[in-house]
Amino acid sequence: MRSFKDQLEKDFDSTFFNMNEFAELHNIDGKEVPVVVDNDTLLALNLGKNADSDGIFEDAKLFFILKKYLDSEPVIGQIMDFDGESYPIGNILEDFGGYTIILRGNES
Repeated sequence: MRSFKDQLEKDFDSTFFNMNEFAELHNIDGKEVPVVVDNDTLLALNLGKNADSDGIFEDAKLFFILKKYLDSEPVIGQIMDFDGESYPIGNILEDFGGYTIILRGNES
């Protein structure tokens, strides 16, 4: 019998990261992998587009990715390539075999 944690990890892989459900292919550090982008959570956290005092808009991205798709454990401040654009990692949450990653960047 599977533990609850085992079943949850299976569900993440088969449902949440299913390309016919929530996941989309994105290029992360040179590899096409399924991720779930969550712009609504960014807006709710007020991390989406905010004007700083100089009038520059900060562009953040929040996405979920399974650990197995990354070559190494991500760290805050590390530069990550997302669909051909480089962003520093602003925050990382780890759970159930995956990461929630917030990337920070500036739009001109």
